[in-house]
Amino acid sequence: MKLFGTAGIRGPIDSKVTPELALSVGKALGTYINSGKVVIGRDARTSSVMLENALISGLLSTGCDVIELGLIPTPMLAWATNKLGDAGVMITASHNPPTDNGIKVFNENGVEFYLEQEEELERIIFSQSYKIAKWDEIGKVKKLDLKERYINAVLKFVEHETNLTVLYDGANGTGSMIAPYLLREMGARVISINAHLDGHFPGRKPEPRYENIAYLGDLVRQLGVDLAIAQDGDADRIAVFDEKGNYIPEDTLIALFAKLYVEENKGGVVVTSINTSFRIDKVVRDAGGKVYRVPLGQLHDGIKKYHAIFAAEPWKFIHPKFGMWIDSFVTMGLLIKLIDEEKRPLSEIVKEIPQYPLIKKNVKCPDELKPKVMEVARNELERKLKDEIKEVLTISGVRFNLKDGSWVLVRPSGTEPKIRVVVEGQTEKKMRELFELAYGIVSKAVESLKPT
Repeated sequence: MKLFGTAGIRGPIDSKVTPELALSVGKALGTYINSGKVVIGRDARTSSVMLENALISGLLSTGCDVIELGLIPTPMLAWATNKLGDAGVMITASHNPPTDNGIKVFNENGVEFYLEQEEELERIIFSQSYKIAKWDEIGKVKKLDLKERYINAVLKFVEHETNLTVLYDGANGTGSMIAPYLLREMGARVISINAHLDGHFPGRKPEPRYENIAYLGDLVRQLGVDLAIAQDGDADRIAVFDEKGNYIPEDTLIALFAKLYVEENKGGVVVTSINTSFRIDKVVRDAGGKVYRVPLGQLHDGIKKYHAIFAAEPWKFIHPKFGMWIDSFVTMGLLIKLIDEEKRPLSEIVKEIPQYPLIKKNVKCPDELKPKVMEVARNELERKLKDEIKEVLTISGVRFNLKDGSWVLVRPSGTEPKIRVVVEGQTEKKMRELFELAYGIVSKAVESLKPT
């Protein structure tokens, strides 16, 4: 059994992420670090206080002290851990539905636990080999409010004042506690929606996918703002609309920042996830840099391995000069700075990023069938595409990079009973052909392998 997925532990509170599990994680983390201070934060979900208290109890029982920050966004938890803690834990299920919750663990640098650290926590939990503190060595709890300090840290890093008008959508999540204030401190005029905390997420689904936030395009046009920014439930993800109300594809935003960092550094390495566009490779290569891909949820492992100057996966951006964690607040600050320094609207700036037709679609697949379906899909695609294949990446599912720059990715979801199919073509026609082939192979494999 494996507890940690692509982004910590996540799942339903009645069957997976229970108070009992939170207690065990607290005990295991306290055992792992042996002693010291652990920084704790939580999102606005209805179950977060329950899990937070169980986690804290586990930590105190091992002799660890706890710095309790309360309701905060995940980037702030990472930053605070880097400043104050020997480890950190965020109680959040990020963009998952309100029925779920999760536990995300950070090391003393504010970096999400590396794979080997997660494996060690799991070993401690499954073996129940916990450290137990004596009655007079039980840890203590200290409550702190660091929101103003965090905002000031971001402001100092971005170093920019603006007069742009920004529409902000907080998804009823904890980003609403920081983003409007940060933007106003920068000088922006801010119009906020879904900015009151509510763990039921009444405004919209918390994941900032286009289909969940498409209404922002109309609002941008009606209000005449310079851009719109949307976050998810714990504010590690960010999505953007330009001044015309056009959604900026997540890969385009990654390519834009990658291009800036490589140009600024006159080269360097960019790390991105397995499911991102060739447009990133194109702009980085043209600027004199190099791209490496890693599995989803392993950007921090990639930065460590390749010494990257920038890392991102869809909606998530790491700016190593500020910190080694995903930080949407730094991203929004730097994006506004870019728009002002370019002295032209965002719609004009992103025209410099090449666009290729891309499609993503999921095939429902029971978890127990995923290995066999993946085996069939890889073999079939390899056979059908053999004359076109340039390289095959197998770090997360299987991705076929083709000689013309098109690519096909088939990947089992780490959190849901689905197989994800992603295809990008150099032309619309090529994209359609490849998608029909890949989606058809996966769908047929699932149906043929289902028990009768």
